[in-house]
Amino acid sequence: MKSLIASVLIVAFILSCGPVKPYTVTNFFRSSKIEERGIKRIAVLPFENLSDFRGAGYIVTDEINLQLGKTGIFDLVERIKVEELFKEQDLDTLRFDPVTVAKIGKMLGAQAVILGNVTNFKPHPKTVIDTSRRYQRDREHLPPVIIIGDHDDDDDDFWKVACVVGTVATVVGGLYLLFRTKPSAEVGASMRMVDVETGEQLWQVKDVFRGNKKPVQALVKTKEDRKRLVYDVEYLTRILCQEMVGTFKYRQ
Repeated sequence: MKSLIASVLIVAFILSCGPVKPYTVTNFFRSSKIEERGIKRIAVLPFENLSDFRGAGYIVTDEINLQLGKTGIFDLVERIKVEELFKEQDLDTLRFDPVTVAKIGKMLGAQAVILGNVTNFKPHPKTVIDTSRRYQRDREHLPPVIIIGDHDDDDDDFWKVACVVGTVATVVGGLYLLFRTKPSAEVGASMRMVDVETGEQLWQVKDVFRGNKKPVQALVKTKEDRKRLVYDVEYLTRILCQEMVGTFKYRQ
């Protein structure tokens, strides 16, 4: 029994402390027709917000504009120009059928447009769970391990079983504390690029980032930035958009 418990703890330690590879976005499609058709000037249209967080669409749209601009791959239609057109034409993100998309793109002088949905947008909860107190409460409910003096064989067997049960409960409780889902910021989005002339989809990507996931945390360098991923939903949005835009460098 002791060797089994030791093995479980060793495996848990290795899993929690071993090196972690940075997260790679794999759920995407990217057409080589972007280069073949000379797609250079693009417009990012306001994203539809499917989350419960008011304003999430604006935040993600603004960030994807910034990250696309930093790549130097495309010439972006100014954000204010897009917003002015939407006001003038009384457009909204729920009316993006193919005909409307082509019309908007041509009015903006773009060869392609970026459309998107914000699927998840969850800031870190205001109340932080006190893990140390929770662990103490868990310990208070564990079967006690009592050391006594002389006793008969039946009592001896009873206390041996009690000790085993207590040890197992301690291990299970420790593993739960180690691997349980902790509060964290979370952001998810789905994006696509559409050719204004043909209506063809040239790029699509979809993903969800949770700030406390180790592969996501491996995308940043410092301890302070890893903490920001957990507590700062806008910083997590930046990293998500940065990695999504990064898929443009892969040709398929």
